[in-house]
Formats: sequence, C-alpha cells, structure tokens
Amino acid sequence: MRTQWLLLGWLVTLPVPPVAASTFNIAPIRADLSPGHRTEALTLTNVDDDPVVVQVRVVAWSQRNGEEQLDDTRELLATPPVLQIPAKGEQIIRVALRREADPVKELTYRVIFEEIPQAAPVEFTGLRVALRFSVPVFVAPSHGRAVPDVTWDAHLLPDGGFEIAATNHGTAHLQISDFDVQWQGTQDSLHGMTSKYVLPNSRMAWKLNPSGEPVRGPLVIHGRSDQGEFSADVAQTGL
Repeated sequence: MRTQWLLLGWLVTLPVPPVAASTFNIAPIRADLSPGHRTEALTLTNVDDDPVVVQVRVVAWSQRNGEEQLDDTRELLATPPVLQIPAKGEQIIRVALRREADPVKELTYRVIFEEIPQAAPVEFTGLRVALRFSVPVFVAPSHGRAVPDVTWDAHLLPDGGFEIAATNHGTAHLQISDFDVQWQGTQDSLHGMTSKYVLPNSRMAWKLNPSGEPVRGPLVIHGRSDQGEFSADVAQTGL
C-alpha cells in the first residue's frame, strides 16, 4: 500500500506539458437557407498572432438511434475548401445549396471547419491541439413552413439513472437549450443542462441522475429552445 501511495504522489507532481492551439471564431454560428436564399456567407476570424490553415468539409446531418450521423454529400458546397487566415485577419466562406429544397420538410447539413496543424517551432516541446468547429445549416422547404412537433417520455434505467427523451414528429428541428422535469404537486425536479438538437423524425435522450428515489406521479417539463420557452406533459414508462 505504501508503494502505491508513493507512486500516486509522484504521478500527480509530474509537470504538465504546455499546450498550443490556434484560436479562430465563426460568425454567424448557423446558416439558414431557403429556395429564395440559396447562399450564405460565414466569416472566420483568426484572433491568434500566427496564421492558421483551415480545411472546410460539408456533410449531410441526421440522427439515428439517438446518435449524430454525418455523411459526405455534394448537395451543399462550401468555398474555398482550404484557406489560410492571416494573423488577426478574416476570411469569408460561402455556403451554397446545390439541390432543390424539399417540398415539405427542412433539410439539415453541417459545415465542419478543422485546423490543419502546422509545424511546431523547434524550441516548442508541448502538445499542439487542432481546433474543430461545426456549423449547422438548415434549408427551409419550398412549400409552406416547417415546424417541430415534439413529444416527451421518461423512464428509469437499470443503473438507477433517469432518462427523458424527445421525439420529433414534425418537419423542422428543435434545439433544446435546457429544461426542468418536475413531478406535479411537488417541488421535486431534475434539471437537464446539455443543449441538443432534435431533428425531424428523430429521437434524442438525456440521462439525469436523481439524488434520491424519484417521486411517483405525473411529470411535466418546462424548458427553453430556439423556438422559445415550452411546457409539456411527459409520458412515463416503468415509473
């Protein structure tokens, strides 16, 4: 036991190597396209003192079995595909839709910006971290207005956790910022803080950890989204 503690003490006192990473910002942080607005300009700003090289990739974005799915696509174009941003400089990326919009539902894509690491200075002995950002792109349908239609359900997990899930039956995404799940007639509630998108015809779940045994009874959810605040009843299974 003494040897184990001595080893642990030696490990935690090891010096942490310095980390180098470029810093660049993107604005806006999402793109909204439509049949009448087929292109969007995104501005990349390099706030670092050195130039940064960025590779741009476009993907079709979907959700399957609660997981994000990104697939290569030619339906969206981003130019230029590779760019160098000078120190403290800016570069504009243009995103363009290459197909017709869907007649009734929203189309979803992502534009991925990934730094191409450059050679480190000879005197640098730390770690170099490549930045990677992803910007969502939403394409409105050609007829009418796409809207989300989300229902909620909840159940206990075998490990004692509590899962609440949102199923989107609508034709547009909903971005859930945060929410509180509360048992009616009590002050007992659980708070979900992780922001997630729920795309059309998709289901996304949050795992929450109650401090004690959840109270039995009707559940309601109150939250915030990119469509504003919302409240809804929660269907229960196994509660």
